[in-house]
Amino acid sequence: MIRINLLATGPKARKAKPQWDVRAETLLGVGVLLITLTGCWYYASSLDEEIEAKQSEKLTKDTQVVKLKEQVKAVQDFEEKKKQLEAKNRIIDELEKSRTGPVKVLDHVSQSLNPLKVWLVRMSLKGQNVELEGRAMTNDDVVEFVNNLRRTEQFGTIKLMESRAGQDNKMNTYQFKLDLSMKG
Repeated sequence: MIRINLLATGPKARKAKPQWDVRAETLLGVGVLLITLTGCWYYASSLDEEIEAKQSEKLTKDTQVVKLKEQVKAVQDFEEKKKQLEAKNRIIDELEKSRTGPVKVLDHVSQSLNPLKVWLVRMSLKGQNVELEGRAMTNDDVVEFVNNLRRTEQFGTIKLMESRAGQDNKMNTYQFKLDLSMKG
């Protein structure tokens, strides 16, 4: 039998490739897998931290929004109360103006009545016009009352609309009506 040596030995022989150890390849694979898993875990934990930071930021923003809504409601309530107070003040001012008008008119009319035997039965105030009805003991008292009203400089035109003799409780009296217009 012939023997053939297929193994290359000698000067022309190629060197054999080194064989990798299966243990080394497994160790390398496990190392790469561990590095990959560590990277994934680190990335996931950084994402979890970012999510927690965003959630805590959202909570603080929500509490700020609630506080701001309360402040806005307080401001709206304040503005509503302010409008109500302004309306009340406007009404009070109008009442003050309307109250002082008749008071001043009555003051000037009562000053004009002083030593005379004249009394008023009715007085009405319509804007700047005043209507007076009254009684006097004599016609001279009516004339003197009109002259006293002209001296006050509170009234512009004074018109004696009517003056007539009549009886009141079995006494002779003079009934009169005046139209006055106030100045200013």
